[in-house]
Amino acid sequence: MPTQIVHGLSAIPSGPHVVTIGNFDGVHRGHQYLLKQVVDRAIDGARSLALTFDPLPAEVLRPERAPKRLTTTEDRLALMAETGLDVIAVVPFTREFAALEAREFVERLVDAAQPVHFVVGADFRFGHDRTGSADLLRELGPEYGFTVTVVERIGGEEISSTRIRQLLAEGDVRVAADLLGRWHTLSGRVETGAGRGRNLGFPTANLAIPPALAIPADGIYAAHAALERDGEWLPALVYIGTRPTFSEAGRVVEVFLLDFTGDLYGSEVTVRFLERIRGDMTFESPEALTEQMHADEAAARRIFAEFENMSNPSGAHAPRTSGREAERGHD
Repeated sequence: MPTQIVHGLSAIPSGPHVVTIGNFDGVHRGHQYLLKQVVDRAIDGARSLALTFDPLPAEVLRPERAPKRLTTTEDRLALMAETGLDVIAVVPFTREFAALEAREFVERLVDAAQPVHFVVGADFRFGHDRTGSADLLRELGPEYGFTVTVVERIGGEEISSTRIRQLLAEGDVRVAADLLGRWHTLSGRVETGAGRGRNLGFPTANLAIPPALAIPADGIYAAHAALERDGEWLPALVYIGTRPTFSEAGRVVEVFLLDFTGDLYGSEVTVRFLERIRGDMTFESPEALTEQMHADEAAARRIFAEFENMSNPSGAHAPRTSGREAERGHD
């Protein structure tokens, strides 16, 4: 059965649940492992339930320092559902909710979800001033009738949303993809631009990216792009930067589809980043920029050739993970 997505604690369906709680921003490999543990433990009539938040806590408690999101809420819920969860409860995060003492939060969750088991990471915190922990859940378990599994890191490199954001900020989209378990993607509607790319022989589509999302470092990337009208993945170059050659203000995300002709204005385009080719550069002339763009295209085509079964992007372009185990965290 498809995952049921509900909003608020009161909307959680009645009956016993195996529960986990977290932001799950990016739904990286560590998140995926933990969520699948919840699914696997939901037996004997209990359903698997993940509690997540919207907006994210940092966006409410310290909006001026809130990190950029790796996924939109819609994408986060879709990725979580792919793990096979029975129920995802999206809890509106407010300052009033943040002020709940840890025990009071547990009591509300017990009333709403009848938890029989919790699956949490070792660094899990909840309640006012983050005073709740996995240890507190263990203490409260006998009183409220639930048990607790704490999933530790079992080896390999650290996986966290924070680290993935840092990798994107450095332009290392390949390693970020390894930790995510998929390519980092951005989606946006095509806006009218200055038309410089078309004049240079590289017509680009300017994407309006939601400001809350994490954008990789400035530079040129080999990527795949999909159009909303057919969903086919096409080879592309993506430019991120401030166009210093033309002294224009504002950071842009521009997509050039290598083997495509047609009008993209108004379309929703999704881009997945394969590899950074180079950083942003200032050129002495438009002609020098055009020459470099031809070199960038050649480099991108070499990168595309590394990936097997190019005709089946839905499965062939998954990151080549190292096989290392993930950290079991909620970051």
